[in-house]
Amino acid sequence: MIQMNIEKNVCEKLYFEVKGKLQNELASRGMTYRGSETAIWKMLEPVSEKTYFQLILEEITQLSFSATFNNMYLWRKMNEVQQKKIVNFQDDYLSLFIKFLGYSNPQEYISQFSLNLRSFFGIKKESKIWVVQPIFDAKDQKSPQALFQGKSPRSDEQTVDSRDTECLLEIIDLFHESNHILPKRIYDQDLVQLENNEYQLCDRTADSVGVDCVFSIGFYSNYFFRWALSKELGHYIEFEEERIRFRIKYFNEYLRQDMWSDYYASNDDFDCGFLAKVPVKLYNKTVNCYFICGIENKSTRAMTSYLCENWKSILNKQDIGKQIPIGDLPFIMAFKVSKSNLKEMYCQQVVVL
Repeated sequence: MIQMNIEKNVCEKLYFEVKGKLQNELASRGMTYRGSETAIWKMLEPVSEKTYFQLILEEITQLSFSATFNNMYLWRKMNEVQQKKIVNFQDDYLSLFIKFLGYSNPQEYISQFSLNLRSFFGIKKESKIWVVQPIFDAKDQKSPQALFQGKSPRSDEQTVDSRDTECLLEIIDLFHESNHILPKRIYDQDLVQLENNEYQLCDRTADSVGVDCVFSIGFYSNYFFRWALSKELGHYIEFEEERIRFRIKYFNEYLRQDMWSDYYASNDDFDCGFLAKVPVKLYNKTVNCYFICGIENKSTRAMTSYLCENWKSILNKQDIGKQIPIGDLPFIMAFKVSKSNLKEMYCQQVVVL
């Protein structure tokens, strides 16, 4: 029995695309299904006593399944991959599902997925990715005012926030599993220094060769974000230190002009933050930078998962004022996130820059 290792992102994508196409095929035949998540895979055709899932697969692919068909195979693999990074697929099942979606072989499908991921993030085949993580003295971690006044000089005794590290690892997993690119962690103080109350980019010109994408984790504690706020990012985001809140510039469809939104701030129940893609001039070239900025680390963590799990659907998010989708354009999305349940998050605003 030939088997193939399939990574989590690809398995999840395969599951939802097969399910979506099956739903459309059932609807075109005038059929609906009710019940649990598994009901769609179990519907039986009364004469043949085969599932409609198997019959539709065989009709569209013009392939017959030689062994007894396990109609729950894909559903079980989807559940299995929630606990693992990689699952084994039998070649006959995988080939059937892939051809159902219109691809000639599994490798073509996987390559197409990887290409789309690189294209969305603007990453070339030999690109390097930086993930900028803030580092600071432990005593300053819970004191925004101390961080506003400047962090201690870079030292080995400094620490990082554990949720920021979870964000870092999720970004690394996204690219390494799908494209075998290993993003590199850069500490913010190794990239930007605060000198005479100004944020200055350190000279890392040699290291930056080949860097086509930068992810910046965290808000006011991240020197790289503060530096970008004094450059390109400051045209679109305004941050008020005293009250620890931010607002976004957007196009008002009624007044037909740019305006500032109301301020976003955290409260006892919800944290706020923004996810932004902004081209930033980094050394001798312009690089796409993704800023994942929660006022507290809860929304930073939730928005990282949102980006890694839903990057493809972000393309279709709409700027209501400008009446255009994000596509491959720079953007800002504002969120609020429940402090008691990080999966409960609400997109408050979409702005295409």
